Amino acid sequence: MIFRIVFFFLTISGLLNADVYPKTFARLGTPLYKSVEQTSAFLSIQTLKVEIEKFDKEAKNTRIHGENVDISKNKKDIKKYLLELRKLQKNYDYLLHLIHKEIEKSIVDKDYDKFIKLTSYELDGLLENRNIKNNAMKFYENNRQNKKSKILEKEIENRELIQATTQEFYNEILNSSYNSQSSNKQSKNSVSIYTKRVKNRIEVFLKNSNPYDVTVYIKAKYKNISTLSKPTKEFVIKANSTQIYTTLIIGKGKTSYSYKYSWIIGNKNAVHDDTYLYRFPYAKGTSHMISQGYNGKYTHKGNSKYSIDFVMNEGTDIYASRAGVVIKTKSDSNTGGYDKKFAKDGNYITILHSDGTFATYYHLKQHGVLVHVGDKVERGSKIGYSGNTGYSSGPHLHFAVFSAVSAKATHTIKVRFVDKNGIVEIPIQGNNYIAK
Repeated sequence: MIFRIVFFFLTISGLLNADVYPKTFARLGTPLYKSVEQTSAFLSIQTLKVEIEKFDKEAKNTRIHGENVDISKNKKDIKKYLLELRKLQKNYDYLLHLIHKEIEKSIVDKDYDKFIKLTSYELDGLLENRNIKNNAMKFYENNRQNKKSKILEKEIENRELIQATTQEFYNEILNSSYNSQSSNKQSKNSVSIYTKRVKNRIEVFLKNSNPYDVTVYIKAKYKNISTLSKPTKEFVIKANSTQIYTTLIIGKGKTSYSYKYSWIIGNKNAVHDDTYLYRFPYAKGTSHMISQGYNGKYTHKGNSKYSIDFVMNEGTDIYASRAGVVIKTKSDSNTGGYDKKFAKDGNYITILHSDGTFATYYHLKQHGVLVHVGDKVERGSKIGYSGNTGYSSGPHLHFAVFSAVSAKATHTIKVRFVDKNGIVEIPIQGNNYIAK
């Protein structure tokens, strides 16, 4: 009986200490020790087996040394242990490099079975390289009907989640076209093309009817027509303005010309005023907790990585974090939930700042917008009420400052806030901040 009790406690003790790693240089060592279990999943790949076994053995020896250093606190041993960790890191990086090469080779060889083996296990840094990630996702999406990878399925899910939560209110790309054979009338789109003929020349104009600048990309196709000068393909059109795009010189015989173009909100040349200190978007003297901050693990990634989610009950007063002009709103929705199908249902306010950047306040309640397009709002002005509309897992306010980077993308901008206790460089998830 005593033996059983002792065995029980020894077993429990072993389980409790199974994931205890050396405390000395823990930030460097712990991820490396944890990776041993991850890399062992790749042992079935014969070209990687030798290096994986070598890394595994070295990691175990280094870990034993680290455990001894925790006890001895010997300065020479500490220095030696640090050098061993750095060497182990280099070996891990090399092993990751070999895995990347095998992934690339499996794509080139169209060896989908091998590709699935290489991309079906969690491994720190496996898809951090952008080119490898893009190639892997493209290859996977073309073949996923044959066999699926949990890791890559999760990547697709995350990407769709990010697109769904950002596309509708500040990363929407609009497309249109103009064809001389079918229409010479000005388009009803907010960004449109129209032409004027002057003798043997045709002047092509672009009109932006929006109350904000847009970045445009245009692709032209001509038959028996030349241009007076070579126009740029991507450019900015100022708010509520018209500008000449190019002048066409008509040739002999049958002629035609057409354009396909796309545009996005914002001026790609806008430069954010990094000295500006934003106020928190709720009532002065009140505080709210941040449920997801910069580079959040759920939806704050990619072009949305510098967004912030504030926990707040529906109907909480929302205030402008910075002065500007209201350029877009939506307030008619009373629908929301944690599903992509609700992505278009989020109510919001978008405000243009003096430096050409924008702030968006998202997930507002139905009829919870107190301002109108064209209104000038001051910093600290009450602009609406929080809610739970759109793609949302619960009542909160999504806040982000963003600008265009091209005609096909915007990005969020890292900004600083000021609260009752001073300047907040990076709002931390789980912290409460008092609006000043």
